[in-house]
Amino acid sequence: SGIELVDAIGASCAVPGVWPPVTIGDRRFMDGGVRSIANSDLAGGHDVVVVLAPLTGTLGRPFAAEIDALRASGSVVEVVEGDAAALAAFGADPLDPATRVPALAEGRRQGAACRTRLAEVWK
Repeated sequence: SGIELVDAIGASCAVPGVWPPVTIGDRRFMDGGVRSIANSDLAGGHDVVVVLAPLTGTLGRPFAAEIDALRASGSVVEVVEGDAAALAAFGADPLDPATRVPALAEGRRQGAACRTRLAEVWK
């Protein structure tokens, strides 16, 4: 895309009320989670879609509607959401730096647990 990594990361961290949007060229960018927690609807038209959405547990219907629409369009969809231990590691504020190490550990644990299931989707 030609965008520097530091700019992309800065934009991904820009959250209204927390950190301001990042200007790249003549446009302003912020975290895609502002639009949708997973943005899974953007994967429409693909045969197989794997959605990694660790923080969807409390979002309910809007996220489920995106997944339902993908499946209705014929996509095979596999969703990986944070399990109870991962959500506990994120804590009440996933932006709190103190949650980084425990969240990383839980992400690695859950990723290893999902490995076989996800490998089957890609066959």
